[in-house]
Amino acid sequence: MLKKSLNRPVHAGARLFSVFSLICLFALLLLAAGCAPSKEAVRQPAVEPYTGPVTIEILKQSIGFRDIKTIKALTDVRVFKKGEPAGSFSGVFGYKAPDSLKTAFFGPLGLTVMEMLITPEVLQVFLPSKNIIYEMLSPGLSFSSFKHDSRFRYVMQAEGDFYALSAYNAADSLDNPAITYLFDKTYLLNRRIIVYRSAEQTVTLSFENFNGIVPELTRLSFSNGTAMEVTFREPEFDTEIPDGFFSRIEHADNDVLPFQELLRRFAPSR
Repeated sequence: MLKKSLNRPVHAGARLFSVFSLICLFALLLLAAGCAPSKEAVRQPAVEPYTGPVTIEILKQSIGFRDIKTIKALTDVRVFKKGEPAGSFSGVFGYKAPDSLKTAFFGPLGLTVMEMLITPEVLQVFLPSKNIIYEMLSPGLSFSSFKHDSRFRYVMQAEGDFYALSAYNAADSLDNPAITYLFDKTYLLNRRIIVYRSAEQTVTLSFENFNGIVPELTRLSFSNGTAMEVTFREPEFDTEIPDGFFSRIEHADNDVLPFQELLRRFAPSR
């Protein structure tokens, strides 16, 4: 088969957008991962109310999973299109700080629907039924590095019961945020993430049912009318995950296409 690969630099705004597009793709991908959690879930201690000063740097430190080193969990996923149920999946999820993530989702018969891998070396989405791997080499994506990216400037403000932290691309002449994070004022938990493209909301992620500082329910809404609910079951935190779990997905006889081809499937419908 003809193989293609992509290793081109990506615009900073596109990189930031891609990170959260990936989070949304969790609900479509499924990977036969070798790190299924044990029956005894490791619970996080109850999160304490935050009483210190609230600054841009404090909010940046509160983005995502904070100081969690590893997460592994079973997942349940429900997909909706324009408000109507469109499918359900189960899967597994593995995360290792600061920048390794692998997830897999399975169809009703237990077949792997999709695998996804994010590491500093490669970003891959594998569709076994189509023998296609969408790939980006050296993507520069992680769940922590963009917090310290000098190409973005941050603005903080209070919005009702939340603090809002908006990231603006310093190279963008338009004064529109690339992404906005919302944190509750009591615990500074990251409750919502809104991703923009061309000044329009493209993806919204809402986090609920927190286990300590980790949400066990994530609701994702796309501007094209697709919505997903991803639930963690039996999560474990800060337990061992072998480095080999995050190994690159082998090309074998699969077609390898640019990752941007997959992102086009999630472009807002006009």
